[in-house]
Amino acid sequence: SVEKSWKTMLEGALLEARAGKYKMARELLKYITFHVPWYGPLYLAHAKLERDYGSPEEAYLIVDKGLKELPRYGPLYFQAFRLCEKEDLSNEDFHLPRTMAIVSRAESISKELLWKVHLEVAQIQERAAIKAVECNPTWNLSSELDSARKSYAKAIMLCPPNLTWKVWLASGRTNVSWDNIDEARALFLRAYDCVSEKSKSTVLLECARLEEFCGDVELARSILCKARNESGKNDWKVWLSSVNLESRCGHRERAIMFAQKALN
Repeated sequence: SVEKSWKTMLEGALLEARAGKYKMARELLKYITFHVPWYGPLYLAHAKLERDYGSPEEAYLIVDKGLKELPRYGPLYFQAFRLCEKEDLSNEDFHLPRTMAIVSRAESISKELLWKVHLEVAQIQERAAIKAVECNPTWNLSSELDSARKSYAKAIMLCPPNLTWKVWLASGRTNVSWDNIDEARALFLRAYDCVSEKSKSTVLLECARLEEFCGDVELARSILCKARNESGKNDWKVWLSSVNLESRCGHRERAIMFAQKALN
């Protein structure tokens, strides 16, 4: 019966997709989804297949059907956000009507994921604002980013205390995108103040990139030095960033030295 063999059938459908037999994969996924409507990843796999090899509109209909069956299944909402964002921006609907309609439905998602919804929405609104200004050069980017700021504020209010650093960091990156450097520094510092020891290097890397972007290479080097001292050799990204910084500055010998230290 399908109830007993659907997992095997799902693997078969994914195998057919990897082999380029999209029609067969599509029919299998339709069949399994019809008989096993309670398993969220099925809708995701089916929607991704349609998104990549079929019709984005059909992918959205599959996601919508899944959300009606499983209104609290978070990954389907994030898939819907991506599909709707692409549709809105391709139509130059920079206020994201389709995307925001799905966001309003996401209120039923589990509370543990609600902050991620608002964080995702803030980043979508940032991308829409940047594209809007590219298409309309007389528009003011700062004004267009107001909705993104509000979404970041909602994310902070709903975020667990141990994860707020992720929101501060993302908000800082948004400020970098419109050259609000002082505000970006302040937000990165807030992220550093509340981040766990394990993730401190991630925040320090952002701080170093910001200072290099501003032209203060010495300060960027100092921040990377701090990151290397704190993380030791546990975070390869810190050492790779040090190598890349020296390479961009034309200091080949220093870049080689950091690469050798990281490997030894």
